[in-house]
Amino acid sequence: MLSRIYTACLIAWLSMVTTALAAEERLVLSTIEGSALTEIASKIMTTAYEKIGIPVEIYFTSGNRALALSAAGHVDGELVRIGAVKNLYPALKQVPVPNMELKGIVFVREDDRDRIAESDLSRLHVGYQDGVVQAIQFTEGFENLWVGQSETELFQLLASGKLDAVVSDDIDGVLAMSKLGLANIVPLGSPFKVEPMFHYLHEKNSDLVPKIAAVLADMRRNGDIQTIASGVLDRIVADHRDVAAN
Repeated sequence: MLSRIYTACLIAWLSMVTTALAAEERLVLSTIEGSALTEIASKIMTTAYEKIGIPVEIYFTSGNRALALSAAGHVDGELVRIGAVKNLYPALKQVPVPNMELKGIVFVREDDRDRIAESDLSRLHVGYQDGVVQAIQFTEGFENLWVGQSETELFQLLASGKLDAVVSDDIDGVLAMSKLGLANIVPLGSPFKVEPMFHYLHEKNSDLVPKIAAVLADMRRNGDIQTIASGVLDRIVADHRDVAAN
């Protein structure tokens, strides 16, 4: 009888300890600062981790530093990156359910749209944001590249004629133009790539991969991801409009 009581007490104690440890668990995820894409992904992933009881802290830094920190295990993972990252950084384990999609777009001044062809870009002055892997891959072999620290920097240079084109995407590019009040910048043709985006965890946290993958799959099925993304994007656009109006 005493043995049963002891066993029951031990099980209850272990359950309490496990619950306390789970409550204390916290993930730090690195990502690119100054990006609307990562702001949207931040809301999606903090919501996803809330569903399994894990609080998340987002560490915003430069693109290259974010990858260096996550790949080395100094933080717990990478918030959102393209699929190629799993081959470039083996220590980062991809959560195999996309948390977003990104359309890669080349932007030019409206007056230049008809005179610039995509085949000309490698010889022109082209800019992209530091650490954005999709842009790095697209511009491989280009002769005159400018690596900017923010989308607003790049679009200011484009608008002033110091760059001929900017490699960006359908979220960050459009919002940078909105923030700067630019009306004379347009896409050069169709998106050069539609890229599924993924969350990555350092290998030390690989046990969480199937758990968060199941949550993201459910959020995709029930429309939560799209609802969150649209809500955050609408808020950012409204904030930009308010700033421009003042």
